[in-house]
Amino acid sequence: MMNHIFRSLELRLTLLVTFCSALVLCVVAMISYVGINQILIIQQDHALTDRIERLEILLQDSENINQIVARPKLYQNMLGNQDNLFILMDHNQRLIDINPLNIPLPKLATSSSIQFTDLTQTEHPTRLSWKTINIHQKPYVLIAGKQWSERLNILEPFRNGLLVSVSIGVVLIFILSALASHFGLSTLRKLQQQTQAINVHQLQQRIQLDQAPSEIEQLTVDINTMLNRIEIGYQQLNRFSEDIAHEFRTPLNNLIGQTEIMLMGERTDEQYKELLYSNLEDYQRLKRMIDSMLFLARADRQMVMLNKQWVDLPNLVETICDIFEHQAEEQACQFILQLEQTKILADPELLQRALYNLISNALTHGGLQRQIYIGSRNNKKNEPSSTTSLYVITSDTSIANEHLDSLFERFYQCISSRHQSSQTGGLGLSIVASIMTLHQGEYLAYNTPDGICFELIFPNDCDQ
Repeated sequence: MMNHIFRSLELRLTLLVTFCSALVLCVVAMISYVGINQILIIQQDHALTDRIERLEILLQDSENINQIVARPKLYQNMLGNQDNLFILMDHNQRLIDINPLNIPLPKLATSSSIQFTDLTQTEHPTRLSWKTINIHQKPYVLIAGKQWSERLNILEPFRNGLLVSVSIGVVLIFILSALASHFGLSTLRKLQQQTQAINVHQLQQRIQLDQAPSEIEQLTVDINTMLNRIEIGYQQLNRFSEDIAHEFRTPLNNLIGQTEIMLMGERTDEQYKELLYSNLEDYQRLKRMIDSMLFLARADRQMVMLNKQWVDLPNLVETICDIFEHQAEEQACQFILQLEQTKILADPELLQRALYNLISNALTHGGLQRQIYIGSRNNKKNEPSSTTSLYVITSDTSIANEHLDSLFERFYQCISSRHQSSQTGGLGLSIVASIMTLHQGEYLAYNTPDGICFELIFPNDCDQ
């Protein structure tokens, strides 16, 4: 419970402001106390200096010092207070000894100027001043003193007043800080209330705060941006779930339907064999879909290890074109190679998979009687490292501009581009994007005069 209380931002701000203010008040009070004490000491020193100077003048003007020594009551009356001290010494002999409290004197050094010291190791702490004077060519020591009691009588109530003022000030600051924190964080509480009201069924809602502080306003913008991404991701996930359910249901229904029909009566061995071959195609389709989803999941967790090396592009492209040779002939499509760059730095298996998906996408969505251009080029830039581009262009084919930025998104499908019902939920280009992300490369889709172009850009730096 206490841990929860001290986690409150409102309480933390209140305590922080109170602590800082209390620290400032204490420093100011200490400076004031020290300043007043120093002023009183200076005043006391001035009084002692005046006393010594007046008595020195009196002694200097006297024709016979013995006459002055013989009248000690005169000086006692001049001093007045019991806490005052005055001594005239001739070597170790006290000619004038006015010391009602019998304050012991330390050994004093000879000095022609007035000196000061504090006697603290006595019952009555005293401020002491002294000076060595010459009267008729003979040295004497004038000693004057004043107890601390007068200064302490002034400082003590001042100190007590400061303590009371600081205590009251800290309490008032705590109350005011608490109120200021409470009202100052009202916008943050509104933000909390609005965010708590948003759930999976209300992702379209956005945070709206009027006249919010700049920090809260920026936080609101960031939260709304995050909600936009979450909403888009949730929509994509819903679309993917529907697509996957549809794609899984079609081969499963085929498997179930064909099996049920086959079991309704006696069938020959040849009929059973045909059923198994038909089922095998559906099994392979399901396997490809599952493999694609597993690859994307592993790529997201950076579990796919790269084995970068220089790959011979002509051999790689020729191998993949041979795989699609039969399909290309059926669609009257022609592969045209434009390999300006024959080497590319990449993982051979992942590169083959990416190019396979691009060519498969071109044949699936390009239609009949198309030319498919497969090319590469070296992009020389002013930067220290260069890049190599690998592209696939499908002639006489284009995609609406509003779809171009989303083609590589996972589970995204351009409905207008579907020509077959056997697509796998829009995972092919997503896999290409994941492969390029693993290579720290770029992937682009744009329309050209020749047709739609998918370009993959690989860095030529081995350290990438």
